[in-house]
Amino acid sequence: MIKPIRRPDSPAVSPNPNLPSQWARALAAMGIIAGLYGWLGGSALLFLLIFIGLVMLGGLLLQVLGPSKFELVRTLSPIQPTAGNSVLVKVDLSFRCRLPIPWMMIEEHWTCGDHRLLLFPGFRRTFQYTYSLERLPRGRQQLRSCRVSWGDLPGWFTGTSAPEGNREFKVLPAPLYCGEIYADSGAGPGVASAMSRRRKGAEEESDIRNYQPGDPMNRVDWKNTARRGSLQSRVPEREKGRMFCVVLDNCPASYETPWESLPPRGSSLPGTPAFELAVSAALGLLLAAERAGSYAQLFTGGWPEGMARYEGMGIIPARVLDTLADVAPDGTRTLARLLEDASRQCIPGMGIAVITGRPDREAALTISRLLAQGIKVDLYYVWDRAASVRSAKQAALYEEAGGRFSAVPERMRKLNGQHTAVSALSAPAATICGSLGRLGAGLYCLEHALPHEGREGTADELSRKPSAR
Repeated sequence: MIKPIRRPDSPAVSPNPNLPSQWARALAAMGIIAGLYGWLGGSALLFLLIFIGLVMLGGLLLQVLGPSKFELVRTLSPIQPTAGNSVLVKVDLSFRCRLPIPWMMIEEHWTCGDHRLLLFPGFRRTFQYTYSLERLPRGRQQLRSCRVSWGDLPGWFTGTSAPEGNREFKVLPAPLYCGEIYADSGAGPGVASAMSRRRKGAEEESDIRNYQPGDPMNRVDWKNTARRGSLQSRVPEREKGRMFCVVLDNCPASYETPWESLPPRGSSLPGTPAFELAVSAALGLLLAAERAGSYAQLFTGGWPEGMARYEGMGIIPARVLDTLADVAPDGTRTLARLLEDASRQCIPGMGIAVITGRPDREAALTISRLLAQGIKVDLYYVWDRAASVRSAKQAALYEEAGGRFSAVPERMRKLNGQHTAVSALSAPAATICGSLGRLGAGLYCLEHALPHEGREGTADELSRKPSAR
């Protein structure tokens, strides 16, 4: 709940800058009607003269005894909305006044939208109304101004008040999940057992991975090898409890849209910004680690070098959610430097999830060194970048990896049931991501992923529990 706070130096009723013009207009009208009545006479002019006099008397009383001590209490539902969704604002309005008020206009201006409401109070002094702010953008949203205006029936005399302002709430990024995540639901026993069987089968599938150099022959699963056509091995127990580090690139150069990906001229649907997709993917990975009880780290810019913004397991602290709500593509450190920081704090057996808009060659060289050291790297990107295999840097990349080309690192997965990630074999070799995929990196393209418009119920079913806010 957002409670009103009025500073002692701010008046309840704002001075009306239009007051002199209002009285000048009324006096001019009265003077003209009085002159015509004195010259021509007549009951019609006398009626108009009396009417203007009554209007001026009512305006004087409205200015002296008008509404005061406005109090607005706003309640947001939900308290922490996600980007792309809406928030319901419930407002309780109360004020004091000795006179009946013909009409009242309430205007609220947020950074994410505006709202106007016309009321006819009469003798009522309390109101309750609701409105919604649609398609919220990620970040900190503020109430820039709130203005209450009222007046008489002809609208000649009005008053204004600015009861409060500078209220804010945070909009979390919409999580983007990679792979299928089963959420708890109120399904019946039959459905629940079927889901448990599917979950058990999925766990058995996750216990099998592609053969990696150095795996002992007693861990080779010949049955799955014959079925898939490539050498498969069982995951050892120490690798089942996956630990991973999320590296979120927030360098602005990484999110510059390439010309071939620009929307057509005159297009009204530019799509989700690349950086918003990256932040959504980072939150999805952290929430998946929270549900699985896995140890996770988060590296991104705007933090001391060599230090993780978050490391731990279990419920994600609120400060991490605030970080993802406020992070912007304004970092000064490149992705390669962030990867160096993450690699220095890497625990044996920990994988690295790299999230960027468009990887550059320097970052690709760093990732290739991590792959050569046996570290599992998953790359989440929006656009690929062309690379010449005959270039010196690309040759050095292959030499540092020891010429090792693994099989397909993972099967292609679906993102929110809408988008399919790119596998290593399907990625072209003449691109940076394609070369990294051939070296063993897992590739996931986020360009057409829709974190805001996934399957119906995804945002609610996979939302955080209230205790975790």
